[in-house]
Amino acid sequence: MLTEQVEARAAVAELVDAEEWRVDKRRAWTAILFQLVCAMDWETGLVTAVTADRLGAAGDRAPRTVSRVMAWAREAGLVVVVEHAASAEFLGTDHGRTPTYALVTGRPLPAPSAGAAQGSESTSAQLKILVDENGDLPKSLVENNPLNGRRLEHPDTSKHHWPLFQIPKHGPERTEATRRVLHRLGLQPGGRCPIPLWRARALLCWWWHAGGSPAGLLWAIDHHPDRPDRDRGDALRGARDPLRVLGHRLAPWRGRVRELPAPVTGLRGNWTERTRQPTASGPAGATPMVMEPAPSTAATRVAAQAALAEHLAQLRLRRT
Repeated sequence: MLTEQVEARAAVAELVDAEEWRVDKRRAWTAILFQLVCAMDWETGLVTAVTADRLGAAGDRAPRTVSRVMAWAREAGLVVVVEHAASAEFLGTDHGRTPTYALVTGRPLPAPSAGAAQGSESTSAQLKILVDENGDLPKSLVENNPLNGRRLEHPDTSKHHWPLFQIPKHGPERTEATRRVLHRLGLQPGGRCPIPLWRARALLCWWWHAGGSPAGLLWAIDHHPDRPDRDRGDALRGARDPLRVLGHRLAPWRGRVRELPAPVTGLRGNWTERTRQPTASGPAGATPMVMEPAPSTAATRVAAQAALAEHLAQLRLRRT
């Protein structure tokens, strides 16, 4: 559950960027969601007393568009309804009750950098490293003190854990699958030839819609559908525009994604990769798969409500 507006704005921007929307729709929906972020409580992170008219005015859209925005945010796993709305007749009061929202994310929150922790006093307190109540640093940071002879491990931002054989279903999953392909090709930021993510996502959009997977995409780059037994060679050696080369290599596969060999055919559902080990029933280097149950929206709502109840109980104990 997100309790800081900085992290909530970053989560909103990432989800919206993963969608292939028009410019006007992207701008309006982002303004509506940012208005929702601005209404977050500073302590609990809950969003209360925000009407559809107020959200629609932020993006210059009608209330019915706000309903579509909130439905998309709930489906994308960004917004959880903690308490539903109620009319004045149902409550027996003069005014009704607006819904109570909570912004959540399924990814681990980024740790604040050392520069943000040692910044000026004008820096928001939400970006500073937390310390113990007695003022001492947490034990985890003391163990990584550079004076004890150990170096801090630099976070590896090139690791993308999207399974090679999983077929992405919606925008955020297609973005992660595209990043996995770029990482395998060495085109991620910091690689030999970095390219914009939005261009790669637009180029590979038809491949994901056709039911292709990253493994099949990597195989199709090196093979032609009419001659699958011949290797076409390195596609990116000496390429000035890698995306044009990839588009040329993948053009013969339009409408023929189903002709991919069985070993590189994508799988639907939530799958996780395990260590590659040769087995007696399959070829060496095969990747066993295991299906995981998809997260339930109801379970997410219950978990958010439990976290909220625990947080409010702690606040009551502090006040007493």
